[in-house]
Amino acid sequence: MTTVNGIDVALIGLDWGSTNLRAYAFDSAGKVVESRTSQAGALTLSGDDAFDSALRNIVAPWVSAAITAPLIACGMVGSKSGWREAVYCAAGADAGALARHTLRVETSLGVPLAIIPGIRSDEPDVMRGEETQLVGCGIDQGVVVLPGTHSKWVELRAGAVASFATFMTGEMNALIRSHCSVGALLRTPPDPLHVSAFDLGVNYARAGAASWLHDLFVLRAAVVTGQKSEAEVSTVLTGWLLGCEFAAALAMYPDTQKIALIASPNLVPWYQMAASRFGIECDALEASSATPNGLWKIAQPLIGCK
Repeated sequence: MTTVNGIDVALIGLDWGSTNLRAYAFDSAGKVVESRTSQAGALTLSGDDAFDSALRNIVAPWVSAAITAPLIACGMVGSKSGWREAVYCAAGADAGALARHTLRVETSLGVPLAIIPGIRSDEPDVMRGEETQLVGCGIDQGVVVLPGTHSKWVELRAGAVASFATFMTGEMNALIRSHCSVGALLRTPPDPLHVSAFDLGVNYARAGAASWLHDLFVLRAAVVTGQKSEAEVSTVLTGWLLGCEFAAALAMYPDTQKIALIASPNLVPWYQMAASRFGIECDALEASSATPNGLWKIAQPLIGCK
């Protein structure tokens, strides 16, 4: 029997991302009784032995000789660069469809690992890992936004992913700040209290995407000529990036009046500020519970629950 602190474990869930791995031990009521993390992300490993070893290492404290709880994982472990590729489900998938299309991988623990597939659209667009957060977020209807390296705007209908769009906001921020002449001048982090600078960036974005190549150079020139401080321009850049994301997303979802946000605490104020500038409400959800809740719900057929 698999136990944690004397509690029988009904499920072990894994959030297996590109650079990190987090494991959750669930009791029979779906409560997380313990969690563990490691840096054995899917893109840091190569070959069956490496993935199997990473799995064994993270669950080792929860097992003695054998494991009896089902195993389920979401994230980049199911990508082309992961342990095995779990083929995407089509848009429209709900928790039941994701469960039916899990990919079983044999492990040395004696229990197969069920890998949750991502979701694709015909545009094309893809998500992998976010589908589990969406299942666990507690929203059945509406637009949910998941900021990050690749920010997702998702329309949920009856608990299913009806459509979605991805924006490379986080990646562009990193590229500009680390590998661009604009970023080379910006040594100060953006400040959400510098409201006028943020609004200036949003206004640049709302003026039109056609001028974005020019806008970027204007930001550089503003610092070079001393018209603006590098601290101010750092916040302008953030406003511009978020303004571009919101303007494009709301053009795709023009009837949106409210969004639900699944985000890390440091991103919440930025997205709430941007939402207010576009006249929409923004409710921040409990991001830390979305993935474990989603893993539990998708795994119900594996553990005999309805």
